[in-house]
Amino acid sequence: MIRLRRSFSAVLLGFAALASGLARPSDVPLVTLDWPPYSGAIPQQGFLSVVLRQAYATQGHAVDIKVLPWRRAIKMAMEGSVAGPLGFYSASQLECAEAQGVLSDAIGSFQFGLAQRTGGLPPWRDWTDLHGRRIGIVEGYDNGPDITRLLEHGLLIPDQAPSDLFSLKKLEANRVDYVSIDQQVFEYLTRKHQLNGLQMAPRYTMPRLPLFVCFNRTARADAMRAVLNSGLKRVNVRKIAQDYLRSSSP
Repeated sequence: MIRLRRSFSAVLLGFAALASGLARPSDVPLVTLDWPPYSGAIPQQGFLSVVLRQAYATQGHAVDIKVLPWRRAIKMAMEGSVAGPLGFYSASQLECAEAQGVLSDAIGSFQFGLAQRTGGLPPWRDWTDLHGRRIGIVEGYDNGPDITRLLEHGLLIPDQAPSDLFSLKKLEANRVDYVSIDQQVFEYLTRKHQLNGLQMAPRYTMPRLPLFVCFNRTARADAMRAVLNSGLKRVNVRKIAQDYLRSSSP
C-alpha cells in the first residue's frame, strides 16, 4: 500500500513538472541588425529591443535577440527552422513584403534623409539636384520610393557599404556626395564616433514610416506575433524611445 502511494505521488509530481514546463513560456528568438540607436551591439541592444522586451514581458515571455548582418538576419529568420529565429527587425513594410513575411504591429518609426558635408554641395531642393551624384547606401535597406526610383533609372550613382558608419566615413573622406540615412542614426553615429563636418540636409527623402517585426510563416511565429501585438498595446513605445535616447546622450 505504501509502495502504491509512493508510485501515485511520483506520477502526480511528474504531471506537475510537465504542466509547469508547458506553462512556462520559452524565449522568443528574434534577429536584428546593427542599426544604432534602434538596435545592435549597444546598451540593451537598442531602444527597439527594449520595446520588444517590455511588450513581451507584459505577456510573460522573454526575448532572445541576436545581432547579425542584415541580409543574414533576414535569411535566418525566414528559413523557419525549428530552432531558428521567428522573425527579424527593424523591418519596413517593403522589406517584410520582399522577405515574404508577416508584419507585427508597429514597434517604432523611421525617416530617411541625406547626409552631406558641411560647406560642400548646397542642400538639395529638387530631385534633379541629385542627378549624377554619388550616394552612399547600405545594401538591403529601404531608402524610400524616390531614392529607389532614381537608383533604378541610373540617375544616382550608388556606393554600397556594409553599414551606415562605413557610409558616413566615406562621406567624411569626400568619397561620396551624400549618404542616405535615418535622422536618429545619423545623430547617434556622428556623436559617438566624433565624425566632423557632416550635416543632414533640411529636406527628408521620405515621410516618417512605421517599423515592424517581420515574422516568418510558421505556426509558432504566428502565435508569438499575436502575443507581441497584445503586449504592444500595454507599453508606451514613444516614451521608451525618448528615455533611451536621453540616457544615451553624452
